[in-house]
Amino acid sequence: MKVENLVNELNLVKLTEAGMDREISDVYIGDLLSIVMSKCREGSAWITSQTHMNIVSVADLNDAACIIIAGGAQVEDSLIQKAEECEVSILASNMESYELAWKLHEVL
Repeated sequence: MKVENLVNELNLVKLTEAGMDREISDVYIGDLLSIVMSKCREGSAWITSQTHMNIVSVADLNDAACIIIAGGAQVEDSLIQKAEECEVSILASNMESYELAWKLHEVL
């Protein structure tokens, strides 16, 4: 499934326009960046509640399909700008991580 299709399926908010044509292969949930760096795979939809600037670097390093910010966490404009520059897709949802993962499982 492409990121753009996921946005429509789960009514997610697009915080960036980058990477909407990326293919999602699986889902990874994690907030501890050092573990995400070693476990998140290429093509993963990464669900996190982190909004620190370093999430863009981790997603770029792992070639994640997108980052989904869970739980309605607020994202600063500087993070969005960095994600656009790095062509990393960032989506947002008011759903908590578990609910997002469950719904992703259903649509993938």
